[in-house]
Amino acid sequence: MLSQQIMPLFTEQEYLEMEQASSIKHEFVDGYIFAMVGSSRAHNKIAGNLYSVFHHHLKDTPCDVYMSDVKVKVAHLNSYYYPDIMVGYSREEDDYYSLSKPCLIIEVLSPSTASTDRREKLLAYQSISSLKEYCLVNQAECRIEKYTREYEGGGLALECV
Repeated sequence: MLSQQIMPLFTEQEYLEMEQASSIKHEFVDGYIFAMVGSSRAHNKIAGNLYSVFHHHLKDTPCDVYMSDVKVKVAHLNSYYYPDIMVGYSREEDDYYSLSKPCLIIEVLSPSTASTDRREKLLAYQSISSLKEYCLVNQAECRIEKYTREYEGGGLALECV
């Protein structure tokens, strides 16, 4: 009979301490830690171009744009993710390493992460009350899936661009 091995659960504090000392990024989902994989050149180029556009567009506004090294904290789900692009009013936040109230999150789809971005992250991100839009950018074809909050307290509705 084979015994099933159970992964140990980590506390949020253990994760944050480990992440500060780690050379590899990890996402944290309610006690479970998942290592992040590297991205393709196309993925990196798309994310960099998006960052550049938003950085220029948001200059001299109260908004800040961040790339994949800043986490989004989904507090009520006890989770942290690393979106490819995130926009928020970070001057209102205390944590230097994460945002908990972003208004826009963009993920560039990769073959290995597309299903997670469309299911797990969509559900997690739409539960962030400050989030107005969640966009999924396809790196293999000219396609963007844009989820927009239609009204305060509502879910995100899909529009393909």
